Amino acid sequence: MSREIEFGSYLRKLRKERGLSIRRLEEMSGVSNAYLSQIENGKRGLPSPEILKKIYEPLDVGYTELMEKAGYISTSVKSELIPETIEALESTNALSELISNAGEYFINSVTDENGFIKEDYKEHFLKEAQEISILDAEEVKEFFDEHPSDILQILFRNLTFEEKISFLNTLIIDLSEKGIDHKDVLKSEPINVESNKVQILRVPVLGYIAAGLPILAEDHIEEWIEIPNMWNLKDNQAIVLKVKGDSMIGSRIYEGDKVVVKLQQEIENGEIAVVNINGDEATLKRVKKTESGQVILYPDNPRYEPTFITNESARIIGKVIQVMFEPKKL
Repeated sequence: MSREIEFGSYLRKLRKERGLSIRRLEEMSGVSNAYLSQIENGKRGLPSPEILKKIYEPLDVGYTELMEKAGYISTSVKSELIPETIEALESTNALSELISNAGEYFINSVTDENGFIKEDYKEHFLKEAQEISILDAEEVKEFFDEHPSDILQILFRNLTFEEKISFLNTLIIDLSEKGIDHKDVLKSEPINVESNKVQILRVPVLGYIAAGLPILAEDHIEEWIEIPNMWNLKDNQAIVLKVKGDSMIGSRIYEGDKVVVKLQQEIENGEIAVVNINGDEATLKRVKKTESGQVILYPDNPRYEPTFITNESARIIGKVIQVMFEPKKL
């Protein structure tokens, strides 16, 4: 049973146990009954953490329990959350602001008054920046040297939701041990993305791309997220695609990771692209075009053979410009 169906069944059971109709839950939460019905039937994907924030109180259940059931946090992380963290999560009306404030406090703690990363942390954060990018090491180092505080913001925003929650918990514990009230720290103004050198781009997350529908068809879009716009892209010039399979593990791209894809029809030989083959669902491969008009799709996994197709049968959807790694379960 998929997690979507499992969560939908859990939500329906919980709602009925509380004696609530879908329309009553809509009235209490502000979430449309049509959307709630699709969630319960496993047809809409998992609700976002923001949606869970709206429904946990009407359902008389803990917010962290809903997050665990939806797979945003693991049982182990949930068990580590201290009461102060749970209270902070449940009491805030702006979860993203709470997390951003935690990130801002952390960034300020590892940078000097000029915004440069303190020497003790430089090597660690440079390595982290190189690991999350498919740019070569020198390109990342050049950006790191020119925009040190921006790199930290990118690293923080690239964390998974669970990692951010775990970080928030660690921060609150650390502040408590220092005798600092976390409410004083986390009520500060969130990072003003408008003033950053690296702007924010709102992009859709797609679970798949199938033939016969536009790339940005509603059926493809699972959610919208914000990412650092290091490439100066405009709206509708990029998507985030969830990776399926293990054909690109040689490039450290694993199933469950997300890739940022710049939508374009042409790429250079050797670049990793999302390609639609013969009208089927799109695939992620390294691409090489030959002079004879043939296209070779190379997997980065020795278990798989390259695919040879004609140029007419391959439709380039876009180039992978960043990988958003998901932590691997042991």
